[in-house]
Amino acid sequence: MSLRRSVLIAFIALVAASTAAAGPAPLTAEGWGKLRIGMRERDAVRLFHLKVSRNDGVSSDECREDAWPGHPGIWVMAQQGRVTRISVTADGPRTDKHVGVGSREADIARAYGPALIVSEHSYEEAPAHYLTAWAVKGRRGVRFETDRLGKVTAFHVGDRSIEDIEGCL
Repeated sequence: MSLRRSVLIAFIALVAASTAAAGPAPLTAEGWGKLRIGMRERDAVRLFHLKVSRNDGVSSDECREDAWPGHPGIWVMAQQGRVTRISVTADGPRTDKHVGVGSREADIARAYGPALIVSEHSYEEAPAHYLTAWAVKGRRGVRFETDRLGKVTAFHVGDRSIEDIEGCL
């Protein structure tokens, strides 16, 4: 094998290893990889094999939260046929600021800075909070839910629907 070919093979192996080490794409206010906020729900269902919620007493054509088989703890909200929010309720994917389920409030505050809006949680025992950071004020953002110990139990990325505390209810 020539030296040039050996160097090329080593370079390709290095690039492949660094790409694999990078892991999955982070969640942002705009979506997760190719799953984009604002895309048509039917396209998301077709591309990502989402399980459309039906007859669950909550979902309707107006609003539903679709499950993502193979991605437990990840839900995709669609309103009027468009993806509006991605919710994460299990350890796994993180935001572009490297925080997610299991992170502490202090981690969120460090990552998002003074623009972070902190409010009382509606259902969890104090001092649980909602921590909201808008990428585009009032239009696109991320919202974290913390428990009384200050740990993130869920987070949502997307449009204003990230503030819908009961999902599609």
